Amino acid sequence: MKISKRQLKRIIREEKQRLLREANPDGTISADEEDQEEELMMEIEMQLDNMIQYVKDQAQQIGGGFRAPGLKARVFKLMADKIHGAR
Repeated sequence: MKISKRQLKRIIREEKQRLLREANPDGTISADEEDQEEELMMEIEMQLDNMIQYVKDQAQQIGGGFRAPGLKARVFKLMADKIHGAR
């Protein structure tokens, strides 16, 4: 079944209006959105802490005391570039 541009725009407009009617006064959609966000933030923070520790351990194992700082810096720059690129 084909949908014309006009029909698609109408469907999108109706869906947007429906979502706006269902939204809570504070702008959230679901009742537990704040809890889910907090859970996500905690999980990501734990994973980042684990990743940072992994980088430190591996850099030390690979480069020892002399080369580890440079290796860590390069890996952390790569991580930062990936994060900034994901925006």
